[in-house]
Amino acid sequence: MTHLLFALLLTITSTLTSVSGAAPTVRISLITALNRLNVQPEHLGGYVRSKFGGWVDADHDGLDTRAEVLVAESIAPVTITYHTVRTGKWVSLYDHVTWTNASDVDIDHVVALSEAWKSGAFSWSPSRRVNYANDISVTWALRAVTDNVNMFKGDKDPSEWIPSYRAAVCTYLVDWVAVKLRWGLSVNPTEKSSIASSWRSAGCSSRVSPPRVDVRIAP
Repeated sequence: MTHLLFALLLTITSTLTSVSGAAPTVRISLITALNRLNVQPEHLGGYVRSKFGGWVDADHDGLDTRAEVLVAESIAPVTITYHTVRTGKWVSLYDHVTWTNASDVDIDHVVALSEAWKSGAFSWSPSRRVNYANDISVTWALRAVTDNVNMFKGDKDPSEWIPSYRAAVCTYLVDWVAVKLRWGLSVNPTEKSSIASSWRSAGCSSRVSPPRVDVRIAP
């Protein structure tokens, strides 16, 4: 796919999103997607966590974004009291550890809020930043993971942190690039190089069915 055709695809998906409220999903290779991201230095300064708001209850069903992700990712029925998910069964992508108490699980922004800020969100409206922080329209922007692993990951990009569970590396890289593409975020040169390098070293492209990047442009 040429760069011109890819740009046309993004224009079409954006137009369809504005008309129908839901963009179609197109799947492309990670390297193709990575090469479509703008490469530029990170924006420094000005980040404050509160600029992205907190968890919201977008559909007014009594469950906020954290609860929605916990419900969606649990592989067993969950228990809920006072609008809070208490128990379930979650397999943390990054370390392949299973948890049954929700208190042991964090909801990770695959591309951390401060990373998003440095990559373009600094110029967004407050409402768009809240939408980014609570993006449950796709399954790969937010992940239920082991709390201390999430704390260690922090706001690191793939040049600084990769999941310890080797089988998760390819999925993580696909998620990362998909989020950046979805929200029109940039990558810095070191980040881009590290993603490509980690993709190769993890043997992602050598799989029988290599994971692919979902192109779903955010409204």
